[in-house]
Amino acid sequence: MGKKKIAIIGAGIAGVTLAYALQRSGQFNYKLIMSDDAEEIRNGRIRSTQVHFERLLQTEARYQIQDYGDASEIKSIELRINGQRLFEGNLQGRAVSQDQRVYLSSLIDGLQACGADIQKARLDSGDLAGLAESFDLIVDCTGKKGPLASFPPYGQLLNAPMSPQRMITGGMFHGLAADNSHRIGFYLIPGQGELFEFPTVTKYGPAHALLLEAVPGGTLDRIKGNPGPEALAKEMLAIIQGDFPHVYERVQLDAFRLVDPLSSIRMAIQPEFRIPYTTVNGTLVIGCGDSAVLNDPITGQGANAASFCANALYEVLSSSADQPWDIIVGERYWEATKEYMTKMSEWTNAMMGPPSQGFSAYIDKASKSQESADAFVQLFTNPVTAHAAYFS
Repeated sequence: MGKKKIAIIGAGIAGVTLAYALQRSGQFNYKLIMSDDAEEIRNGRIRSTQVHFERLLQTEARYQIQDYGDASEIKSIELRINGQRLFEGNLQGRAVSQDQRVYLSSLIDGLQACGADIQKARLDSGDLAGLAESFDLIVDCTGKKGPLASFPPYGQLLNAPMSPQRMITGGMFHGLAADNSHRIGFYLIPGQGELFEFPTVTKYGPAHALLLEAVPGGTLDRIKGNPGPEALAKEMLAIIQGDFPHVYERVQLDAFRLVDPLSSIRMAIQPEFRIPYTTVNGTLVIGCGDSAVLNDPITGQGANAASFCANALYEVLSSSADQPWDIIVGERYWEATKEYMTKMSEWTNAMMGPPSQGFSAYIDKASKSQESADAFVQLFTNPVTAHAAYFS
């Protein structure tokens, strides 16, 4: 009996991480199918702004992920509410930020150098039946654009919004001086939204990522449509000047601009939670990452959750290597990821509304104690403990 065969659809964090796990183990044959090749990703539009926390970095080390070059080290998170600085907490583990276009294209280059079976193709749901005839497992890693498979909805989630709760504008900018080159800034205006600021590294060198999360119809929701790069930078600057003056103080007006015309993103995310397995013509299909569970980026969990799911899926497949890959294996994957993903989603959705009484008390405590501030920011690295803190 030959090795089992796996089709991975999508080359985001989930798909590429799983590909490295399979490549290093040699236990199974796999094909990575992606709509854009490494060069197109490298020179394309950003899909998000990201911070990779310690768990993701440990997974990289486990699977000997390709060296992707320089990244900004993130060591702390500062919280401000209505411009007032409440505290800055220190992260216990390592965290980094890099332009995802550089990151993903580097990792795909590494897989190609290892002789991985990679195919460029744009698939739709109608292609799944054909794949089901040739593979023992299909993994849907199609991200925000997906899923291709019809995963059943999970209806037991708390705080599940029925519409997007934020209008999102993100970009990587030159012309913003760093007051701390290793810090995430988390700036809240209650009832209106949030601004996140952190250093990152692009192919053009160091830059600053800004992610504006505006409550629809609120005072921060002033960027409309999809403006061009110059217009977007101008509109972002106006919002910073009016609503985040402590950031505006560091702007170099003659240099403030996007690092390139495609280094911005505009979106509104409708959170979705699906049970991450189904079958197509008797072949198991598993959803991994955003294709199964999609959340707003307010808690910074997307890439980290995708990596977590890919690692969990590899563990399930490895331990089931000599068994049929049927619906029972899908259930094992669901059980391995259910607590993490449900608590991450419930916490993330709750963070877009008024803070709970317990969470408000935690913020107050963190503003008075460095030890508590350090514990507070550590919540962003572990959504299970964050959920417990928020709903306590």
